[in-house]
Amino acid sequence: MNLKEQVELLLSQQKHPEIIKKNLDDQKLTHDVLLSLGVRPDSEFYELYTKYFLGSLIDSYSELVDPCSPDSFDGAIMVHEYWDIPKNYILFTTGEGEGGYFYNTEDNSVWDCGLGEQYLLGTDQLRHWSSFYKFMVWYLTPDES
Repeated sequence: MNLKEQVELLLSQQKHPEIIKKNLDDQKLTHDVLLSLGVRPDSEFYELYTKYFLGSLIDSYSELVDPCSPDSFDGAIMVHEYWDIPKNYILFTTGEGEGGYFYNTEDNSVWDCGLGEQYLLGTDQLRHWSSFYKFMVWYLTPDES
């Protein structure tokens, strides 16, 4: 089973009723928002976010946000202005707790970064995943501890 299939299987096992497929209007809105943020249409991030509402997913660390409605991604813009985060990093969690998960539009990686650690983005000093699907498998897999 490839990573995409693993993510789809894990999503189907979630208990959140909001994890539903988007209709065409919501897909178009998501498409527009993601393109405005520099997300490539051939990326894993784009593929998953245009297909599903992921805004109800929450783990013990952070809640994901969905670009439908566009104000959900206000945090992504705020961190560029106030935290001095490079524009190729998109905050796709609430940012509560002064940190969150950042998607790198240039290489499809995901970074776990807190306030004060932004200078470490792109280095091996922060926890990160080499692909969005690898991050989602980790995020959706129940913690056994």
